Amino acid sequence: MLGLQVVKIFTGGGIIHISTINDSQVWDTFVEQSPYGTIFHKWDFLHTVEKHTGYTLYPLGMYITEELMCVIPLFFRNSHGVKMVFSPPPQTGIPYLGFVISARFDSMKQSKREQRMCEMGELFAEEINRLGSNYVSILLTPSFNDIRPFKWNGFLIDPLYTFVIDLQKPLDKILNEFNVSKRKIIKKNENTFDMQLTEGGDISLLYDLSVQRYNEQGIKFPVTSKEYIEELQRLYPDHIKVYYIKDKDEKTLGAVMTAEHRRVTLWIGSVKPDIKAPVNEFMYWEFIKKSKAENYELLELGGADTPRLCAFKSQFNPNIETNYRIFKKDLVGKMAEWTYLNVCKKSKF
Repeated sequence: MLGLQVVKIFTGGGIIHISTINDSQVWDTFVEQSPYGTIFHKWDFLHTVEKHTGYTLYPLGMYITEELMCVIPLFFRNSHGVKMVFSPPPQTGIPYLGFVISARFDSMKQSKREQRMCEMGELFAEEINRLGSNYVSILLTPSFNDIRPFKWNGFLIDPLYTFVIDLQKPLDKILNEFNVSKRKIIKKNENTFDMQLTEGGDISLLYDLSVQRYNEQGIKFPVTSKEYIEELQRLYPDHIKVYYIKDKDEKTLGAVMTAEHRRVTLWIGSVKPDIKAPVNEFMYWEFIKKSKAENYELLELGGADTPRLCAFKSQFNPNIETNYRIFKKDLVGKMAEWTYLNVCKKSKF
């Protein structure tokens, strides 16, 4: 079984080992104390993913002697003899997951930090090899950017990108850095269009609008079910929220679900109004003002990996953040991936 203890001794570094963590308090305390933890790493969040996807969760911890130095949630499935390991698994909508390292890493000298990272990279590779995985895919958070130890241990690397707005700047500076057409639209919007951003409880409309939007593009909505995000919202009402953009007649023009934990991420949603009102411009500007007022430092817009979205979102002058996907696949894994991408994922359409 994945997660049984593996021990390795490193000269001068004590005993480093990996084992399953079964204590939710230990897990969540570590995630919250690490600057690298996200809402997606929280214990109940991960078990909700397990419940609704059919993957088996293995919450692993890497220790040096008795000190917990890193956690990583892995999701495992053996499908028709193909052993797959994901973090996060497909159909969860989660943009990144992977490793959460101890805050103590930030105070280490580079030589010591590299030593620890190399030890963990080697240990993780051994665990993956011991499992006999045919396909492994780990999406790392933007804050986790030293992927050399995984490259050195045989993982392939795929850089991914997201757009973020720096909210530490003054509001007028943020606005002035927008494309001139976007500035004019936002200023005009304040006097011409009567729209409101309201927080809502029911996600049914958001889910239906999102499914419809993806169907129009001939692709499957990348979230397993409405019940999945409803449960997440119930578990984390302060961090997982739904907002609707409405006109003066209370007609819904758009909807978005956010993840609000250390940053505000425009996570799941659909904005495609039937009218010509600048709904997206209104939404971005309202979230910039709201998130800044609530002392968040970053607003994540996403979309930097999709060419048709880049042209629009880049007009708000966002910064680009890089996060990495590390992956491995043998011949069986390659065949399974091809089947998923070319048959299963498109079969509905």
